Amino acid sequence: MNKDREAEILKTVDDSIRMEMKTFSEYLQKKGLKITNQRMLVAERIFSLHNHFTAESLLEEFKDQRDKISKATIYRILSIMVEAKLLQEHNFGQDYKYYEHIIGHTHHDHIICGDCGRIVEFMDERIEQLQEQAAASNGFKITGHSLNIYGTCLDPNCPNKK
Repeated sequence: MNKDREAEILKTVDDSIRMEMKTFSEYLQKKGLKITNQRMLVAERIFSLHNHFTAESLLEEFKDQRDKISKATIYRILSIMVEAKLLQEHNFGQDYKYYEHIIGHTHHDHIICGDCGRIVEFMDERIEQLQEQAAASNGFKITGHSLNIYGTCLDPNCPNKK
């Protein structure tokens, strides 16, 4: 894809994801990877999502374009985006990974229901402070962490209960 085509694609995307798309495009260039229509189309869809998703659910978003965007293409793009630190990959104890885009999103932790699979994001400053204290008292400086709490949601009417 040439620079003019790339600029044309970036002009058509929503303002809220233009920075993320530009960051992805610059990462591809830096790594010597091609900026393809498929990569940009998938990136645009990912950056417009505001929840956790799987490779399979992302592939479903492109069901009308399966001749252009294969499962292998989706997995390659996800891998590139994780490497570029544009996506975070989560293992919530299922047989598949979840992803979420992280540019412009604040740090948060997760509570995952083991029955229905519902994922709740939360941030509690008290937990953050306890982690800092634990790290300091053991001679560590925190550079990152992931906290996933597993449980069972208490809503008896949960539509996703197994």
